[in-house]
Amino acid sequence: MPIESQQILFMKSQVVSDTASNGGRMSTVEIPDGVKNNVWPDVPASERTTGSTKYRKTFLKIASPDNLMLYDARVFVETPTPGGDRVVIFQGTQTDTQGSMNATPLLFGCGTLNANVSIGATTLQVNVEAQTDWIFNPNQLIRISNKTSVADLSGQEEFVRIKNLPSAVSWNGNLVTLTLADGTSLENSFLAANTRVASVMECGDLRARVDTWGVSSASGTYGGWNGSGSAPATLTDLRMVDHIAGIEQTWTITFTSATDFTCAGDTVGSVGSGSRNSAFSPTNPDHSRPYFTLPATGWNGTWASGNILSFKTHPAAIPIWEKRVIPANTPSLSGNRVVVAISGESE
Repeated sequence: MPIESQQILFMKSQVVSDTASNGGRMSTVEIPDGVKNNVWPDVPASERTTGSTKYRKTFLKIASPDNLMLYDARVFVETPTPGGDRVVIFQGTQTDTQGSMNATPLLFGCGTLNANVSIGATTLQVNVEAQTDWIFNPNQLIRISNKTSVADLSGQEEFVRIKNLPSAVSWNGNLVTLTLADGTSLENSFLAANTRVASVMECGDLRARVDTWGVSSASGTYGGWNGSGSAPATLTDLRMVDHIAGIEQTWTITFTSATDFTCAGDTVGSVGSGSRNSAFSPTNPDHSRPYFTLPATGWNGTWASGNILSFKTHPAAIPIWEKRVIPANTPSLSGNRVVVAISGESE
């Protein structure tokens, strides 16, 4: 069965605040779709008067019970805010906080088509909320859509690439002219009145992963690897992390005998013990599913008490920072919102 829409979840970060500790790893709290204040709080009059710039970190998680991959994952602002504020996004890491995030990230956002374009067009003009965000850049993928929502079956949507030359992105204040890549032209016509144009964050194939393997043993190996040099592809491509219960974690397996071991994570602590004679699947109590499954077939050679196998797991999730800018003296607007979306193909 392919990935279902209800298996694509927005998750909160572990810390949600306006401090340096804001962000961090993914939490177990799902962000409900279309619910007031699901990401951003209401803005008091004093903040609208003085203006502000704030950040929230979210995660787009592929909670596939079959651990299916989402091919060619693309994240974008589908609809900008109708209010006087603006929200742009940029990619984070699985652990960064507001205090450690990239200070000059590549920003992605959404504007509106300035003038009608016809089938076969190779240039288009887009109105943005602030040139200083620089949400369009050469060689960037963009999405053009007149759909009423990201899941609307009617309307048109195209993904096309900007030409990889500085002159392909020409700014005149908040109006930008985009020239498409050579050999690329629009397959549909679009009216300025109802068309959005967004820069697209290309995230590659999305699945849970394992890497950073380490072996500390005189004669024991795992997956045929003794810890010398780089871990082989058989280990880095190993699909052992559960898409629902997998987390960002460094795991340390410590042998207590020639066959038995204990396991602990860098933040969750001890998750029990196992044996090299059978698959090891420690349970994540938040989901009643395994964090990962370590195949027994990987163990080879002679392991002894005190020997260590370590590795790092990464969830099937994209860490996304949202940056909200409220200019000074922004008027209030009831029902203000921003729509962030993801597209891709199911494995």
